Amino acid sequence: MRDAIGARAFDIHGLRYAATAELAAAGCSDEVIGAITGHKTTAMIAKYAGPARQRARASEANAKRGTNAARTENVEKRVESNE
Repeated sequence: MRDAIGARAFDIHGLRYAATAELAAAGCSDEVIGAITGHKTTAMIAKYAGPARQRARASEANAKRGTNAARTENVEKRVESNE
């Protein structure tokens, strides 16, 4: 199989892991990931997808935090100008 896709230098486990992580980072559901990677249990998908999903959640939280920080700064400036 690795020859067929031009990935002789890589092992199948690593490719499967990478595919699971990339699909999770793209927001795919466990069902979709399992259909593509062949994982039979959601526990294995969660194990391999976990770090990618955590990074995605952290990025989302930081984006929200940045937005909220800007709002907080604007409110603080308005309060200071009214003093």
